[in-house]
Amino acid sequence: MIGLLGLIMIAGGIWGVIDLFRQEVRAPLKSYGVAVSMVCGGVAMLGMAQGLRLLLVLIVLAHH
Repeated sequence: MIGLLGLIMIAGGIWGVIDLFRQEVRAPLKSYGVAVSMVCGGVAMLGMAQGLRLLLVLIVLAHH
């Protein structure tokens, strides 16, 4: 579930950057920060999901 939310955040951030590029009037640079931080947050969520998955595997292997 966390991985899916991470992918959604990454997709939303990329969509935000593309939307800012398509504007006729250039947006200020700080407007791109929101989209970039969404992508970074999505990558962090994917990392957390992978870490939790690894922890689950280690717990299962330790009790086997």
